[in-house]
Amino acid sequence: MASSSTRLLTACAIAGLLPFVAAADDGGSRWIDVEFSRDSPVLPVSFSLGPGSTAGVRGTSMAFELHASLLLRNTGTKPLSGLTLRVEAKDLTPSGKGSVSIPSLQIAPGEVFPVRIDMELLRPFTVMKSDGAVFQLSLDCALFADMTSYGPDKLGSKRALMVYELEARRDRQYLAELLRSGRIPQLREELNFGLQDVTPQQLGLELLRDPLSDTRREQALNVQAVSFASAPVQPLGGAARVVGNQVRSPQIEVRNTSQKAVRSIAMGWIVRDERGRDFLAGSVPAPIQLAPVQTGTMTESGTLRFSHPLGQPMSIEGLTAFINDVEFADGKLWIPSRADIQAATPDPVLRRALVTSPEQQRLAEIYRRKGVAGLAEALRATN
Repeated sequence: MASSSTRLLTACAIAGLLPFVAAADDGGSRWIDVEFSRDSPVLPVSFSLGPGSTAGVRGTSMAFELHASLLLRNTGTKPLSGLTLRVEAKDLTPSGKGSVSIPSLQIAPGEVFPVRIDMELLRPFTVMKSDGAVFQLSLDCALFADMTSYGPDKLGSKRALMVYELEARRDRQYLAELLRSGRIPQLREELNFGLQDVTPQQLGLELLRDPLSDTRREQALNVQAVSFASAPVQPLGGAARVVGNQVRSPQIEVRNTSQKAVRSIAMGWIVRDERGRDFLAGSVPAPIQLAPVQTGTMTESGTLRFSHPLGQPMSIEGLTAFINDVEFADGKLWIPSRADIQAATPDPVLRRALVTSPEQQRLAEIYRRKGVAGLAEALRATN
């Protein structure tokens, strides 16, 4: 065992996994190791594979279904706000890699908390496996309440966790103000966003570097822009080529209206389908160097593929871009305020989609279970 890490070893003799282990490694080695650096402020307490963890053949690859439970402890001195775990095969890049991000944690020093891991990983038969476990589970990044972080951040997790935390603080401040001013009907309306019958659907978004060929004819599509009043970068519109549910080589012109240099922008998408319905898709962060008051073009060389939550086919009839967040050269971030979102669109469903965050969903669940008193307690604990 390496002296620089703490490792939990998962034995291969688990019901339902023996056939896979024999096929993947004649030596009968472990399936997965949990490895955290000894100086990590977050350390594993226990790890167990679920009965649904299996492996099978998919084309020229082994497909691994990983279902596991992990207990972690905050061994540091600061409250933990979020973390990202990385699962990968050290001898296989880029396939065989996955991650789990958990924002809005609110974990005090010394506290133990559970993490659920459910993912699928692929490993081509042509790749030889090195000694040791097939996969390694490790900490990619931990973000603390003071916005400091720990971890190698190989996946760019710190930026995403910081955006989640800024959204959480924005939403807690907004809901606390509604509570303080006695606007309970508006508070209830806000927290009903998480209910099934009023939750706006969000599209799945994939970035394809080498998409399969499609014989259907491409159509040119103008990209409209939604602007937030306080945004330091404004989208000016753009163009893309569309085939079915794929957007190829989208280009968006943007202008840095601030006095600070920008190094990355996360562009969000609003997609209109063939029935005239608008859906919010996830944002795609991309590096871009913009000097103060400079105009530039964000160009995606790959293909964006959108899909309905249940995988139904769709046809893209309209595209709108908006700035989801901006990272400055000094590492600081901007996200839209509640006032920005309120003024950006008259569509109440779309507005709800733009403000929904993991923290708001967490607080909505507390409100449903414990009412106003429980919500007030939760907001006091995080302020």
